[in-house]
Amino acid sequence: MSIVNLIVHEVQKEEGESKAMLVARPNENPIDSDAEQLADKVTHLFNRSGMNTGQFSNPEGSEEGSKLPALLHKHFTGSEFDDFAAFSKACAAEYVRFLESVSEAEGGLLWFNHYELGGSHFLFIVLLKRKTGITLGDDLSFAQVNPLETDKLHMALRINLSAYHDRDDTRYIAFRFGKAPKWESEYFTQFIGCDEPKVAAKETRKLVEAASAFCQSQSLPSKAANEFKRAVAEQCLEKAEEREPLELTDIARQIESRFSAEQASKFLEIAESDAFQVEKEIFVEKAALKKLTRASGSNRSLTLSFDTDLLGESIEFNADTGELTIKELPRSLLKQLMSLES
Repeated sequence: MSIVNLIVHEVQKEEGESKAMLVARPNENPIDSDAEQLADKVTHLFNRSGMNTGQFSNPEGSEEGSKLPALLHKHFTGSEFDDFAAFSKACAAEYVRFLESVSEAEGGLLWFNHYELGGSHFLFIVLLKRKTGITLGDDLSFAQVNPLETDKLHMALRINLSAYHDRDDTRYIAFRFGKAPKWESEYFTQFIGCDEPKVAAKETRKLVEAASAFCQSQSLPSKAANEFKRAVAEQCLEKAEEREPLELTDIARQIESRFSAEQASKFLEIAESDAFQVEKEIFVEKAALKKLTRASGSNRSLTLSFDTDLLGESIEFNADTGELTIKELPRSLLKQLMSLES
């Protein structure tokens, strides 16, 4: 990541108050080692689970809704901002407009970070907060400090500026709320002006279900189906590690190379059908991929989970009787069972 512009503004508002005050920094913050270190922490926290994605409802902004798209349209040229300080100050004022409508909300620090990565331009808008702590001075006396909270994000937005500027048909907005209450996430979504945000976990589950439906539609043998699902899971994990969206066409190409062009077309037909409605590209939620490679279930007295590669090997399933036969039990489990018999 190469930081291009960076600035922080403060929004002062106490819980229960209806008015907020913007303390705007007149000039950009210097891009030094401290700024780069904080940028790395913010990026790491942002790429955890719980992502939402979407597009602007009106890419050029509107009078009634959020003015964020209009500010981007005005100030971002496609490769740079004409006046990043002025842009960020106007965005912060727009944020305050939505914040003041929620009496329960508190203020914080708005972090604006324009950076370049892989030839594309991105913008982070992140709400940071201070926390109260105690330190020891040089004379070993206690003193109160108010460092930034860097172990969690409250609310954060990332825009792929290049995709937005070129009007790509992609979900160029990604945002997350941490554990923010509903009323807080609602005003932040309104500030963004996002059209029908999609939750990464839900979108990933839809992809997993579409992959399973494809295997059933093609009557793939158990071993071939498991190999295909594992390949899809690995492809998804790779994109997740790269912090990039997965495109459906990536999976279609894999199906074409493993099977045929007709089956690749069939997969796309299933994924895009009314039953699944998988987006053309999604941000992958790692935890939601488990059903591709593991079978699990539980009731009040039993919990069972295993790698689907074991089916047909050390685990046999009889579909007619609904019975599951497990061989080569884990040593720890086998030891417990033996002790119960003695």
